[in-house]
Amino acid sequence: MMDMEERGNKPTVDTNRCIQWLDSKKPNSVVYVSFGSTGSFAPTQFKELGLGLLASQWPFVWVIKDIEKLPEETLIWLRENFEDKNSSKSFLIKGWAPQIAILSHPAVGGFVTHCGWNSTLESVAAGVPVVAWPLYAEQFLNVKLIADVLKIGVSVGTREAMPFRGDKEDVISVNKEDVVKAVEKLMNGKEERRRVAELKERAKMALEKGGSSFVNLESFIKFVAPRNIPFFQLLMSSILFKYESCII
Repeated sequence: MMDMEERGNKPTVDTNRCIQWLDSKKPNSVVYVSFGSTGSFAPTQFKELGLGLLASQWPFVWVIKDIEKLPEETLIWLRENFEDKNSSKSFLIKGWAPQIAILSHPAVGGFVTHCGWNSTLESVAAGVPVVAWPLYAEQFLNVKLIADVLKIGVSVGTREAMPFRGDKEDVISVNKEDVVKAVEKLMNGKEERRRVAELKERAKMALEKGGSSFVNLESFIKFVAPRNIPFFQLLMSSILFKYESCII
């Protein structure tokens, strides 16, 4: 657990407290909600997301970045409706989250994500299907791969990119009902969960000796370095170990 916790930036939440909260939930019953290191919403859309999560029947872990940028009235609404009233259903993380540790927990059964490539790979490595909510750039293409090609998730239905920098227009592109519909479809569905479980196993096989990722990395190292330098053999072993530990 410590290895999972220490990947990326230092978490802004007590990881043990988060894991203990997850331990109290049934397998595949918790929705994990995170939009990456740069994803955030204007207040109206932010509230609509929160209302949708509350209206669904599933407990959730919600990662909120840039919380200091939210208006005071939104912070009060957040405290009253989530931290005070619904703490058994909702676990809020204000800042950086131990995402690998959370996704790897057996209680987590779905991931509401912006579909950045890192988060997409981490969901596959953990075997967790996703609700795809792209915000900008290549994330919309990733959704096509996730929902239409691999079929390991469902789309929330957004079609327009939000501004990457600067002030965000305070409009609603995904409403409460859209959130509830997507979450319920994913968490009650079986096909996406079956497919992502199969993909997880294929990813693990690719990292094993003789697997496609192992062979490709081995070929790359042989291409860029003389074979008779033991250092590169050690380097290869170290890299493979780190990759393998990400999905086990």
